[in-house]
Amino acid sequence: MTAGVWWTDDPKMRMLFSVAGSTGIRGLSSYFFAPKLLLGADGLKALEGVAPTLTRSKKALIVTDKTVRKLAERVQAALQRAGLTAEIWDGVIPEPPLENIQAGAEEAGRLEADLLVAVGGGSVMDATKAIWLNYARPELDIRQVKPVDPDTLAVVPLGVRSRAAMVCIPTTSGTGSETTATAVITDGSQKKILNHPELVPDLAILDPSFTAGVPPKLTAYTGMDVLAHATGSVLSHWSNEYTVPLGYQAISLVFKYLPRAVQNGADSEARYKMAVASNMAGMSFGNAAPGIEHAMGHAFGKIFGVHHGCAVGIFTPYMMQYVSRHSERFLDLARHLGVTGADGREIMDNLLELYLSFMRSVGCPCTIEELGITRKQLDENFEPLLDYTVSDACTLMSIRPVTRENYRKLYLCAYSGEKVDF
Repeated sequence: MTAGVWWTDDPKMRMLFSVAGSTGIRGLSSYFFAPKLLLGADGLKALEGVAPTLTRSKKALIVTDKTVRKLAERVQAALQRAGLTAEIWDGVIPEPPLENIQAGAEEAGRLEADLLVAVGGGSVMDATKAIWLNYARPELDIRQVKPVDPDTLAVVPLGVRSRAAMVCIPTTSGTGSETTATAVITDGSQKKILNHPELVPDLAILDPSFTAGVPPKLTAYTGMDVLAHATGSVLSHWSNEYTVPLGYQAISLVFKYLPRAVQNGADSEARYKMAVASNMAGMSFGNAAPGIEHAMGHAFGKIFGVHHGCAVGIFTPYMMQYVSRHSERFLDLARHLGVTGADGREIMDNLLELYLSFMRSVGCPCTIEELGITRKQLDENFEPLLDYTVSDACTLMSIRPVTRENYRKLYLCAYSGEKVDF
């Protein structure tokens, strides 16, 4: 499948999403999607009991990558004990391209599976959602699958569950993809967003033993993704009475438990709490919206080869400053975190310092320069970087409108750590 036009490129869809977060529209129609959850160290035992109820043919395809195949084999054994035929496809590659999705769908078709089980991090879970869609509806161009019909504002049914159900077992605490309707995949040189309400998995299993082997640096970076999701969500005008408390709790858990998980990967309590934080942040932003730190992180990460969590983490403080000049939602976040000040500007400064200090404490960079990227490299890539950022769907979700020149200034602030004063 060659690179082509996505639903996010449709001017009508872009206009719709630029206004759909308004109070009036959200008040007329809102939603909250989430999978069933199985929590704790006995996750696989619980799966043995539940899996047979999700499949008619008793055939399951476990989708994973080569890095965590050993964990997928544990899942395979559990499914086999439950009486299922379970095969492993470990072909997912990072930031899965469309060709990788098609290969996975062919494997599902060969097995005639009616249960897909994703075992892995964000790329694996996102790939499995796209495989699910391509397997169930091979006649559709997944680039044109829209969350709603722009003319009727109604969700167009896909019927993916008539072909298969889906289970997610995350092996990192970061993306929260096990609980969202969204998948980020690669088309050509860009990251693109697939989104439809039916792509929320049926079941998610949060077992801390599945994240125990993640090294400290990756633990920190995936934790930054959690913090970015939750922060962007609570500052978003797409948020509601359900998403905000989930976002706040996720932020509190990250501040308390991420340092412990980074310091000691065998700390099972910290691993479990971070899995919960990731899941809560996923439910929060998945039913509200992330901030522009994700538009910037998607584009920047792809062009410069920077880990997604690291990239969105770097840009989160700059997003916070940018939207604080349009909205006072940051004051509620500050109160939740016990941050005070004489006025709004001082509160924002103190909140910013809390975030930056925390990022440094777990070994995460706070500027582009700290990544070893030179100003010359940034300048040489600036125009495609801005092209990709502006076209990203997350740009449309921002509580404060953002232009190409705004993004240019934000990247320059993030390069050396300057405060956002516009």
